[in-house]
Amino acid sequence: MDEIVFNLLLNSVSGSSLSGTLSYRFSELDTVKSGEVSSLVQQALTQQTMELTVYRVDGTLSVPELTGSSAVSISGISLVSQLGPPVVTIFSGTDQSSNLGLQFNGIDSAFSHIGGGLLWRSGEQQQEFSVLGTRPASGL
Repeated sequence: MDEIVFNLLLNSVSGSSLSGTLSYRFSELDTVKSGEVSSLVQQALTQQTMELTVYRVDGTLSVPELTGSSAVSISGISLVSQLGPPVVTIFSGTDQSSNLGLQFNGIDSAFSHIGGGLLWRSGEQQQEFSVLGTRPASGL
């Protein structure tokens, strides 16, 4: 699957705004093994009223004011319904230097806009941001 890119606007509770970029892809569209998913998600997947598939996602997050000049590697899962784009995507940093949590969902049916939150931890400090993302125009 092609790389998915969003230009991000992050707003902190103190009112500061940061910009960045999220790039990710579904890892060969392999579904996550059941042992890698929390029991809560597994329970939701066994309900007869919903059909969700859990996919592994890998990518990078670049917010220069937080990540410095290079992007940090992130990985996580995406819950995808049978009817459309991902219901929710959840990322975390892949190493100790990128102690972060990012969660978002699509806010339009075309999945061209996302909304969610970012938790960034640096040493003893923790920062929370609301996140809005827009996919760049494809140039058709």
